[in-house]
Amino acid sequence: MGDFEPLYIGAFLFILGLIYVPVILYTLFRYKLTGIGVLFILLSIGSYLLLGNYMVGVGYYLDENPTVGSSGYGFSELTLLTYPYIFMTLSVLLGKKEERF
Repeated sequence: MGDFEPLYIGAFLFILGLIYVPVILYTLFRYKLTGIGVLFILLSIGSYLLLGNYMVGVGYYLDENPTVGSSGYGFSELTLLTYPYIFMTLSVLLGKKEERF
């Protein structure tokens, strides 16, 4: 029995992944951050890159073994994508010195 993962979940995941880049740039240019804020930004970028690496690896695995697993990206990746946004939010909430403007 397969997993139920609608096609729009993959599209939503793709959009959230693309929106991350302008949001992180906005955060970096808008706020001056303390050391803890910079640490959370690094955790955010690191978790985003690790998730991207994981998703590429899953894609390669599914290309080689098409009968194993589901047909694409779904709820598990969507759950993992929340972590970069959580770390970015923590960097602003806990590590903000002041606004640049």
